[in-house]
Amino acid sequence: MLQYTSFGETWYRGLTLSLQRRLSAGTQVAANYTLSKSEDNSTDFQSAFLPQNNGRGRDPLDPDGLPLGFDPDSERGPSVQDQRHRLVVTGSSVLPGGVQLATIVNVGSGHAYNIVAGRDLNGDGDGGSPSPDRPRRDPADEATSIGRNAGRLPSYATVDLRASWRWRPRGRVSVEPRFEVFNLFNRTNFIAAQNVFGPGAYPSNPLPTFGQFTQAGPPRQSQLALAIGF
Repeated sequence: MLQYTSFGETWYRGLTLSLQRRLSAGTQVAANYTLSKSEDNSTDFQSAFLPQNNGRGRDPLDPDGLPLGFDPDSERGPSVQDQRHRLVVTGSSVLPGGVQLATIVNVGSGHAYNIVAGRDLNGDGDGGSPSPDRPRRDPADEATSIGRNAGRLPSYATVDLRASWRWRPRGRVSVEPRFEVFNLFNRTNFIAAQNVFGPGAYPSNPLPTFGQFTQAGPPRQSQLALAIGF
């Protein structure tokens, strides 16, 4: 029998710096930098996010409380949305002939992900898919388990570009052809990795496939559009 308890705590600390500058009548730039730390002790009730130690079931004296033997502090770690550094730079300029050129540059550090052993190391019968138990520095000592969401994906960067030109044939009617390119330099931004470390000693004895990237963000894409206003 599975019993779900409505529980979860989050912590966030952040600092944001912004700078805006008009370089000329038709050119301006803006930059935003965020330094932050996002933590929680629960992500979801699905098996991929179950805690390593779920406790020993319902407390008869507190049926709506946390399970007996469950320590939420042992699950506190970076959230999957945790991103320590993020820089966004935008710029726009009006070129001769009324052509508008705009760009967005996004640069950020990698997000956290959970590393699991793939086996029920603590013997509580919760195997999961894969087991939520985390690898240990000493396989025989549960106290040496690594923290939740201890993995970190690589940083990412994208540059998007848009060129447009607005024409007004009559009155309030406007026609604006647009050309847009996303991920202009076709950079590979990895967004998922094989997170099953295996039951061996961490970090020296992983499975051969551990850490291999399994998913990447969109490659370079371009599109043509026509916007009509009236």
